[in-house]
Amino acid sequence: MRTLIEAHVDAVTARLREDPELADTVFEGDVTGDPEQFVNVHHDTGVYAAHNYVDTISDVEVTFTIHSVGNTDWEATWRAGRVLAQLLQFKPTIPGRRCFRMEPAGSQPVTLDRDVTPPKHIAVNRFVLRSIPA
Repeated sequence: MRTLIEAHVDAVTARLREDPELADTVFEGDVTGDPEQFVNVHHDTGVYAAHNYVDTISDVEVTFTIHSVGNTDWEATWRAGRVLAQLLQFKPTIPGRRCFRMEPAGSQPVTLDRDVTPPKHIAVNRFVLRSIPA
């Protein structure tokens, strides 16, 4: 059985893979092979809260940090745009949960990672996904 956080991550990575331009190059954490361009999805372990003072902790908020990687700054920016198009207004379906639309939570300037050969450009976007019991 998938954990609550895994279910949220699965929904987001599946949505990104629906884009034919991203489909084969979306990873969660570990990047396999040697892709020139890719999207890497990172997530936190969730922030939990209760509906009210007598409720059990059942609401969850997961923050996703998504790295769009390319050989040039524009390749990374283009991939980040595809990610944004897939996730903006996206409301996942997770069994037993009522999800809200994903919310953009900021970005960072495109940077150059010189620790890899050849160097790669990275565009970073953040999104938050909140859900409550259905």
